[in-house]
Amino acid sequence: MPAAVLRQHLAAGEGYAAISRRYDVGENAVRYRCRRLGLRELVNGKAPGEAALRMALSHSDIPLKQIARAFGIEAGTLTRACRSYGIPTDERGREQLRDAR
Repeated sequence: MPAAVLRQHLAAGEGYAAISRRYDVGENAVRYRCRRLGLRELVNGKAPGEAALRMALSHSDIPLKQIARAFGIEAGTLTRACRSYGIPTDERGREQLRDAR
């Protein structure tokens, strides 16, 4: 798979799993190719503070994966940070956050 094609898919916000399904290759093969080409890879960075998480999660129409990607972290890191602050990540809890704004 050419580097230009990978760059195009990554710029569109597609993950490794989506790209691998599209080209019928393994997800790890796509990840490996991206690393070899020096293309972006999500890393488990530091989670944002409580206020930023509350504000981001109060927008219940934005998926958790998209919020995590905007902060440059994995969805699991976002969920763990929310759990430690006591911020709900389910639909009902996110609606309550929105109403509390």
